[in-house]
Amino acid sequence: MELKKLKIPIFSSPFSTRGVALLEKLNVPIYKIASFEITDIPLLKKVAATQKLIIMSTGMATEQEIDKAVQTIKKAGNSEFILLKCTSAYPAKLEDANLSTIPYFREKFGCYVGLSDHTVGATSPTVATALGARVIEKHLCLDGQEGVDSHFSMRPSEFKQMVNAVKQSFETLGTIQTAPSKSEISSRNYRRSIYVT
Repeated sequence: MELKKLKIPIFSSPFSTRGVALLEKLNVPIYKIASFEITDIPLLKKVAATQKLIIMSTGMATEQEIDKAVQTIKKAGNSEFILLKCTSAYPAKLEDANLSTIPYFREKFGCYVGLSDHTVGATSPTVATALGARVIEKHLCLDGQEGVDSHFSMRPSEFKQMVNAVKQSFETLGTIQTAPSKSEISSRNYRRSIYVT
């Protein structure tokens, strides 16, 4: 169980209420709602009733459908959810990512927001982080393996580079600063000033 040693939680996307019952037996800590299931209200009610964190992709959904999904979760007494901006195209084009939606979702729905990314490369996850994404979902394919999504999936070395880029992007955000930082204090000595000889 290497994942347990690494403290990586294992969770899944249910596609039926029976799937939720199975995942509850396995005691998953988080539920992922796939884009295709965002309009399955009975499924959303069942998942929300677990009172566990829900990560929900919004690909293909209208704003009204997203709002209905969010209200369904809230009516079940669950306020623990994260919306993922998603473009359900495989692969998705960069110009279709529309990452400006991330801060819009955060303001409109009052929740954490992330990105379910199907573009090629690390550009979208890095930009999404700068725009406020706090969860990044990216397809990963092990070296030497092929699958239905391998043509837009990252290999382990690419995934590692993306993780580093996302972490660095997050670090650069820092906090709101309207005064010199600690590293700037000594530079103030070189400002223009009056010097008497």
